[in-house]
Amino acid sequence: MTTIHDNQVRLSRVYSHPPERVFQAFARAEAVANWLSPSPDIAMSVETFLFRPEGRYRYAYRLEDGSILTVTGTFLVIDPPRTIAFSWCWEPPDPHAGIDSHVHITLTPVSDGTLLELTHASLTAPGMPERHGAGWLGTLDRLQHHLETDLPE
Repeated sequence: MTTIHDNQVRLSRVYSHPPERVFQAFARAEAVANWLSPSPDIAMSVETFLFRPEGRYRYAYRLEDGSILTVTGTFLVIDPPRTIAFSWCWEPPDPHAGIDSHVHITLTPVSDGTLLELTHASLTAPGMPERHGAGWLGTLDRLQHHLETDLPE
């Protein structure tokens, strides 16, 4: 399910894995580099990844035309295996550069695995909620593939 309302995007998805497994996909730089991109045609590299409260991250996305867009942020809440929250800010030349938005992810055990609920808020520029909603849809599809193919540690 996806909803866009009041400068935010809300998505939910059920994965057939326990919350601990889904959480680990967010907690390891190697895992994040494997799936945190809206499309297999957009390569993502992790430049900085300090997965702890107040830890920073920086991801570079290489688009199909060869250009690179970079997003940076700070992990705000890490409560294994249930909650992850972080800021999200594109750097220039992205059209939404400098707009500080926030992502909140909740992982809830359900009978058939884990319910992931994602809210990306403070998407205040025109077109920003739609762009990020589409991006997260592709990204959550890639997370599904990652969970099915990546061997747990």
